[in-house]
Amino acid sequence: MSTEHPIDVRDMAIVHRTFRTSYRESARLVRANPTPSAARVTFLADHVEFGVAMLHHHHESEDELLYPALIAKVPEQAAHTEEVEREHQLVAGAIDAVSTACAAWRTQPSAQTGEALAAALDSLNDQLQQHLDDEERDIVPLAAVTLTQQEWEAIGAHSRAQIPRDRMPIAFGLLLEPLDESDRAYMKGQLPAPVRLLYGLLIQRPWNKYADTLRNGT
Repeated sequence: MSTEHPIDVRDMAIVHRTFRTSYRESARLVRANPTPSAARVTFLADHVEFGVAMLHHHHESEDELLYPALIAKVPEQAAHTEEVEREHQLVAGAIDAVSTACAAWRTQPSAQTGEALAAALDSLNDQLQQHLDDEERDIVPLAAVTLTQQEWEAIGAHSRAQIPRDRMPIAFGLLLEPLDESDRAYMKGQLPAPVRLLYGLLIQRPWNKYADTLRNGT
C-alpha cells in the first residue's frame, strides 16, 4: 500500500449519486399514475429494469475486480472488506424483488401492482443507501491506496461493457444529471474524443428526449 500517492477514485462517488436518486424517482413516477397507457407502462417498466440492471452490473464488476483484489492485497483488512462485500447480497435480493414486481406491473398494471413496484423500489433505495455509505467510507479510500489506476479503471470499463450501445446516451444522461458542473466536466472528459466532439448529437439530444418522456409522458 502507498498512502503517499493515492490513485484517483472520485468517479465512484459520482456513479453512486445516480443510484442514490434514480430509484426514488422511479417509485414516484409509478405512483403518479399506476394504471397509465400500455405504452407508458412499457416505457416505465423498461426504465426501471434498465436502472436495476445498471446497479447489478456495477456490483458484479466490484465482485469480480474490486473486492477480491483488496482482500488479496490487504489481507489484514479482509474481514471488514468481506463484510461490506456481503451487503451486495442484500442489495441483490432487493433488486430481485423490484424485477419481480416490475414484471407483474408490466403484465397486469393496476393500483395494487403499481404500489407493489413502488414499494419494492423504496425498499431497494433504503437498502442501498447504507451500502453506498459504507463503501464510500471504507472501501473506496482503501482502494485509493491499494490498487493501481489501471486496476481501478478496469472496474468501470467492465460495468460499461455490459450496457447496450443504444442505451449509452441514457446511462450517461442519468449519470450526469445529478452532478455539479465540476463533476460533469470531469466525467465528460473520460469520453473518447469523437464522442466529446459530438456530445450534443450523440448524448445530450437523445437524453433530453428520453428525460422529457420519462418526466412528462402520459
